Amino acid sequence: MNRSFAALFILCFCLCFSAIWAQQVPVGNWQTHFAYNQAYTVEKAGDRIFAGGQHLWSYSLSDYSFNAYTKVNGLSDVGIRLLRYDESSGFMIIVYENSNIDLWKSGSFYNIPDIRNANVTGSKRINSVYFSNQLMYLCTDFGIVVLNPAKREIKETYVLQNGTKVLSALDLCRYNGYFYAATSGGLYKVDENSQSLQNFANWSLVDGRPVNFCFTFNSQLYTATEDSLFDVQSGVFQFRYTGATVFQRIRSGLQSLYICESGGNRRSIMVFDQLGQLKDSIRNINPYDVAEINPGELWEADYWEGLVKITDLQNKEVLKPNAVFSNAAYNLRIYNNDLYVASGAELGWVSALNSDGISKLHDGVWTTYNRFLNTPGMDTVIDIVDVAVDKKNNYIYGASYGGGLIEIHPDNTSTVYKNDGYIQYQIGNPGVSLVMGLIFDDQNNLWISNYSAPDQLVVKKNDGTWQKFSFPYNVSEKSASQIVIDDAGQKWLLAPRGIGIYVLNDNGSIDNKNDDQIKLLRTGSGSGNLPNNEIYCLEKDKNGKIWVGTADGIGIFNCPESIFSQEGCDAELKIVKYDLNAGLLFQREAVRTIAVDGANNKWIGTNNGIWLISDDAEKIIHRFTKDNSPLPSNEINKIVVHPQTGDVYIATNAGLISYRGEATEGANTNDDLLIFPNPVASGYEGTISIKGLVENADVRITDVAGQLVYRTKAQGGQANWNGKNYTGQRPRTGVYYVFVTNSDGSEKKVGKFIYNE
Repeated sequence: MNRSFAALFILCFCLCFSAIWAQQVPVGNWQTHFAYNQAYTVEKAGDRIFAGGQHLWSYSLSDYSFNAYTKVNGLSDVGIRLLRYDESSGFMIIVYENSNIDLWKSGSFYNIPDIRNANVTGSKRINSVYFSNQLMYLCTDFGIVVLNPAKREIKETYVLQNGTKVLSALDLCRYNGYFYAATSGGLYKVDENSQSLQNFANWSLVDGRPVNFCFTFNSQLYTATEDSLFDVQSGVFQFRYTGATVFQRIRSGLQSLYICESGGNRRSIMVFDQLGQLKDSIRNINPYDVAEINPGELWEADYWEGLVKITDLQNKEVLKPNAVFSNAAYNLRIYNNDLYVASGAELGWVSALNSDGISKLHDGVWTTYNRFLNTPGMDTVIDIVDVAVDKKNNYIYGASYGGGLIEIHPDNTSTVYKNDGYIQYQIGNPGVSLVMGLIFDDQNNLWISNYSAPDQLVVKKNDGTWQKFSFPYNVSEKSASQIVIDDAGQKWLLAPRGIGIYVLNDNGSIDNKNDDQIKLLRTGSGSGNLPNNEIYCLEKDKNGKIWVGTADGIGIFNCPESIFSQEGCDAELKIVKYDLNAGLLFQREAVRTIAVDGANNKWIGTNNGIWLISDDAEKIIHRFTKDNSPLPSNEINKIVVHPQTGDVYIATNAGLISYRGEATEGANTNDDLLIFPNPVASGYEGTISIKGLVENADVRITDVAGQLVYRTKAQGGQANWNGKNYTGQRPRTGVYYVFVTNSDGSEKKVGKFIYNE
């Protein structure tokens, strides 16, 4: 092969796979899927408008693009309290609710965890920041902390201690040669040139009433309590304005002064002229912060709508990227390769009154179904806690904890089922239909759990008719949530609040009640042998076993098809040894969710993060927490694994995130073999994946001479290679072949890729 032909071959090979690789996420990488419809703080830095809420994002004023910033690409935390930019130093400070700090400059982030980690008695909350001489003065509940952003270090701390009482520093400004501090004990001042600002004896009291804000505007000093504005004339407070509710934030603009009021019956921005006189207001918003970047152009952090642009004090434009609608992610489902997020909730089995509905991810684009976006019928349907999709007609079904069952059609029309003889009201609570779990069986019948109803299991059959099942237990035990169907067609119904698990065998005849068998599983040998009666989740693995997550670990039913036999089937309480410790599987852990990947490994979600354990539970493969990964929280609500891509979607109480796992579902043939990345870039340190394989295929990688470089077994339908040979070295640059075969040799396939050393 001559050099010109070889170069042309490599170029064509690269171009062929560039489009494919652009859509692939390497194994072991994380992606965030956060919502951006709730903001607490806003700031302009350079040509971007930054907004912070649970997470951080920005909007470009030059190319109108959105950027999201998370723990995946630089941030150290979640839950943003304050954003402020110092133009003189070029640094923006990001203050978190837990008093952690990130600094941003020119696209790079630097973490300053000193205050969060400080050994301080009481609150360490950071209330505001004041910039002076390229230093940042942080007002905290224990005093004023001076931060040097260039050196990324704490310079000094001023504790404002009046006698034995430490005053909370709420705001700081400079006026006529003095620093003024708004504190919980009044307004204080000190000469800005004092050599001992740390000595509170050098600070003098201006007025003893507690104040939350102090600032200058149009060469005048102002202060404010939580709901009243004053200017300060010769040390005397002059009343200006009392709000209808609390002040969330006060910002000095280019031409006007702005007060964000939110609470009670008032949600508006009050606008004051240069003399401090109220001149106008902006309504129909829920403002927590505002920044004026041009005369008459405001950017608002809105608690309801996220980032909002306001012009001429009246024209409102909501700007948000295409994203999941809400960070409230209670449940996840995958149907037809699409991810569905149920954003409702139940709080201790009381309605959360969440109307965020359902979000669907299809080919990277999010679609939302809720009352805010005019989905018919959703105005009365709250707390969607589960989703099912009918493969026959693509109807979307949503389980509402309070509003019954909603059926959404492809044309966006909908039908709500409740109090119709099948979906029933809660016992003793007419008007409320609590639907918790949904699942289609192999005959396309939709099974529905009707929590605390007279008949807690309902089925909408494939022919459109209905049936219901009443279990022979007392009213206090009519508890029903998640449904799992085992390989024998038996329905396993999670009964929360310490009841256990109901199992129904309808003997394949839904309408014939005479041959039904029903059993309640609980703790105790012969009764189910559950590790705990408080059940949080059920999952069927690839071998047909039923895994049960409880308030005290995991039980495994290895013989679910025998549950009604004379011998019965108790849960196995498996003893495992992790590191040097042996004990029952996840004993003393509240197991909230279990998911099974293509290799039959188990993803376990708890209140303390995530574990990936092997098929037999004997080995921990991965352990993720918010401290060693981009997880936004350790409190895990739900995990699902995409069977084709291996993406592990994780719903936390702080939003949705995904991890590209090592395993996918095995295919019937090797015809869809795909290698990525391809070509492998020089210096690439990530995983090289071969997907689209038959289950547990044998995979061999050779050079063009046929010399074996690496051999492995697929995890389900995907094999992974770290890019090194058996000696731990990177192979030479060149073309490499992948030979794939199943156990009996009937399915063979050859692929090739370019590897750059």
